[in-house]
Amino acid sequence: MGKRWIWIVVALLVLGAGGWLFVKGRTPASSASAVDPALSTAEVVRAPFESTISATGSVRSERSQRLSFGTSGTVTEILVRELDTVTAGQVLARLDDQDVRLNLADAEAALEIAQAQLVKAQAEKSDSELAIIEASLASAQAAVDMARAGVDAARANQQRVLAGPSADEVRIAERRVDDAKNALWGAQAQRDAVCGQVGVMASQADCDAANSRVKSGEIAVEIATLELQRMQAGVSAADAAAAKAQVDQALAQLASANAQLQRTQAEAEQARQGASEADLSVVQAQVEQAQVRVDAARARLADVELRAPADGIVADISLLVGDMVAAGNPVVTLIDSHAYHLLLSIDETDIGQVTPGQEATVTLDAYPSQPVLGTVSSIGAVGNNVQGITMFDVRVNIDATDLALRPFMTAAVDIVVNRQEDAVLVPNRALQRDANGRFVQRIEGDQAVRVPVTLGASNAEYTIVTEGLQPGDKLLLPRPGMSIGVPFGM
Repeated sequence: MGKRWIWIVVALLVLGAGGWLFVKGRTPASSASAVDPALSTAEVVRAPFESTISATGSVRSERSQRLSFGTSGTVTEILVRELDTVTAGQVLARLDDQDVRLNLADAEAALEIAQAQLVKAQAEKSDSELAIIEASLASAQAAVDMARAGVDAARANQQRVLAGPSADEVRIAERRVDDAKNALWGAQAQRDAVCGQVGVMASQADCDAANSRVKSGEIAVEIATLELQRMQAGVSAADAAAAKAQVDQALAQLASANAQLQRTQAEAEQARQGASEADLSVVQAQVEQAQVRVDAARARLADVELRAPADGIVADISLLVGDMVAAGNPVVTLIDSHAYHLLLSIDETDIGQVTPGQEATVTLDAYPSQPVLGTVSSIGAVGNNVQGITMFDVRVNIDATDLALRPFMTAAVDIVVNRQEDAVLVPNRALQRDANGRFVQRIEGDQAVRVPVTLGASNAEYTIVTEGLQPGDKLLLPRPGMSIGVPFGM
């Protein structure tokens, strides 16, 4: 029985010792320890703070335009090459313009004529011009008077023809026949006498002359006889038709003269009064129409030249000299050389921190030592699945720069997602974590005191402290590789 109690006492002692050791192992280390002089220190500071998100992307031109000619034709000149920098209005290429220039010259000549006619219509006539017009009017009136007299004469002749010869005219015709016969007989007698004396008292020439006079007498008798026969026969249809034709011709000449007189009178009246409003309106409309044709021809001439609509870089040329091109068919691609943006892909775990308007620093692979600034302008509304990771497109506008940017250049971008001008900062190396949370070891005298901290945003070097520390506090930095949560000096 005595031995049994001894074993019970021993067992209780063993259990008690184990419990003490267990409790000792579960008790937190002391919150203060001596400062190890071999450890580095750091200081809590008040300073501006920035945290960024990094991403890579490619340069894109703000605007890209496909340029085309405004008319069809044959390419005669290409004045630029791909990657050339051009200015607004610069000629890039030309088409054959020979026909267009001829059309323009014709249109300009027609415009000059129309303008001269308008000036003439608007101007008042001079005294000399009025005198010429009055003389033309008098001449036209004289022509009418002469034509009217011609009508009267033709009608009188027609009346005589239709009435036939009078008795007196017949008697006169008979007398003319008798006179012609008597003259013929006298000529015949004289011829006989002369020709009978050839070689005696007359020559052969005298005989020939006498025969000629006889021949003329015979013709005169024949004419007088025919005229007498015509009068005795009365009016023929041919004579009546000829007389009527003379009357018709005279009337036509009178009508033509009257029409000319009316035109001359109208011109004279217009010259005295000047052009009417209606006439001026017509001439003015002709000038405007001619101007429209000139403007259209000039527009066609402008269309044979392909010009840059803005400053930019020639990205592509799709034509050769001698090619036939159609109006509206794109042949040159021009990109804006003044406005660029970056297109980034950002992981969904970071996209919530990105908002439009945030500043960014852009470092181009082509210019690694010359970073430029930019601004977040937009965030894609829908994510993209990239190898199982959801990524969102983010656009960053690049500020103006002298760097020679080119589309699809690669760049690294740091977007400022948090910025504070006055923050309490602790170096990230001073932060530790244990089962009770985040803490630092603050130096107080020769002791390192464990201080729990409440943290905010962080970047690669510093973290914002919102509770637990003040600017100027000195902190111990743990040794590299030291177990987190093990107090210094233990």
